[in-house]
Amino acid sequence: MSKEPISLRVNAALFDVDGTIIISQPALAAFWKDFAEDKPYFNAEHVIHVSHGWRTFDAIAKFAPDFADRDYVTKLEGEIPIKFGEHSIQVPGAVDLCNDLNKLPKEKWAVATSGTFEMASKWFELLGIKRPTYFITANDVKKGKPNPDPYLMGRNGLGYPINEKDPSRSKVIVFEDAPAGIAAGKAAGCKIVGVATTFSLDYLQERGCDIIVKNHESIELGVYDEEKDEIEFIFHDYLFAKDDLLEW
Repeated sequence: MSKEPISLRVNAALFDVDGTIIISQPALAAFWKDFAEDKPYFNAEHVIHVSHGWRTFDAIAKFAPDFADRDYVTKLEGEIPIKFGEHSIQVPGAVDLCNDLNKLPKEKWAVATSGTFEMASKWFELLGIKRPTYFITANDVKKGKPNPDPYLMGRNGLGYPINEKDPSRSKVIVFEDAPAGIAAGKAAGCKIVGVATTFSLDYLQERGCDIIVKNHESIELGVYDEEKDEIEFIFHDYLFAKDDLLEW
């Protein structure tokens, strides 16, 4: 029995990049293995397993602190799409969804990624997506995910800060695939659209996602309501949705 589509009306949407817009994990895995080649103490497989959603700098600071130089890490990250980009593809439907968001009469989306600007911007170039104005990267925050700062910066930049007295006046959703980002989005007062590219449905449910999709292919943008300043996301298919999803 097919599910009824869900219509979710929000003021803005915030997107992670790796695992949410582009499936970059194979490229990142190749990078970590390359990084580990001359470092016998560095367990690339362990870092690959535990660091998804982290800033590369934070992972290097923890597991190879002698190399935790920000300029050096920025240079390394900027080379990932060039050296290892052949291993990456878009999350199905991501390019069309992002391009549709760019066609709206008012900017309603932002990016908040743990990657550096050098890496994230090259992923967007590779996919042919125009970057939104608020393109928040590891370079822009002192504390990365799971700290909420990246997503708070995104929603504040778009003009939708948390309204604790009346949350319905500032409805923002976050598209995420990783636990660090899910925690950051929730702490930033957003509802979470879990994208099951990296972790299982059960795992994403345990982390508190409000709705979970396989990818973006079944998501359609509805009309922009200028009076209410809301854009409609229509989920034609989904793996899970909380009973209170439409309550703000």
